[in-house]
Amino acid sequence: MNKIVPDPPCDLLNDRAAFNRALSHYLPTQGFHSISEELSFEDSLLYTASLLNSASATALDCGEHLPGAERAKVLAVWHLLEIAKTTVDRSIECLHPPG
Repeated sequence: MNKIVPDPPCDLLNDRAAFNRALSHYLPTQGFHSISEELSFEDSLLYTASLLNSASATALDCGEHLPGAERAKVLAVWHLLEIAKTTVDRSIECLHPPG
């Protein structure tokens, strides 16, 4: 089939601009997860501890199934998550000192 009108020239800058406008329109600017304004400081720490616990368990499980350098990288992430989790756990303990 012969085309009477040729394809327009490809303009990557306009394509990229259109792509960015579509992303800005459809994706939220504040991220995918929103936090209730009524969430207390203590509840936010407890929620963060729970998230870190889940992320740590996931990283450890994934790391155990990888070989060599990949395993070392994932286990390094697991170690950092454990440090963060321990810090948050300590913050929660400081909110409720014993006796």
